[in-house]
Amino acid sequence: MKAEHIDADPQITVRKYGNRRLYRTDESRYVTLDELARLVREEVDFNVLDAKTGQDLTGVVLAQVILEEEKKAQGGAYPVELLRQLVRLRDPALTDFITNHLPRLTDIYMESRNALGDSLDMVASGEAEAGEAVIITQLAAVKEQLEQILDALEVEDVSKG
Repeated sequence: MKAEHIDADPQITVRKYGNRRLYRTDESRYVTLDELARLVREEVDFNVLDAKTGQDLTGVVLAQVILEEEKKAQGGAYPVELLRQLVRLRDPALTDFITNHLPRLTDIYMESRNALGDSLDMVASGEAEAGEAVIITQLAAVKEQLEQILDALEVEDVSKG
């Protein structure tokens, strides 16, 4: 028996066929990797299932999206050394880092970027003193969060060593 998932926005299902075509079931049409990239950027939740077996291929297709975007980028969007490390470090420690810490770091980055943008808008609109104080406070909070994450990573590293 499957667990029911109740959500205001039901997850979109995309079926992947053997001919590499991707079919969006909610709209009854084929989609491209570019369209899936757009959905990710718009924070639309979707999963990709093999049309024959029902196997979840979401991770594989998202990796394909990254590869396609990497091909299009001038000079590469990701540093070569990062890509080498991802290939080289396919071990439990990397999986743990990617699963447990990278999403938090990404969230912190996005929150900081948005907050900094808001603060810069305040400075530009003439509220300079208030804006400066807000920027300093936000940067201090970001620094503290990053230090906590680094401390957690060091503790995990020591316990595994």
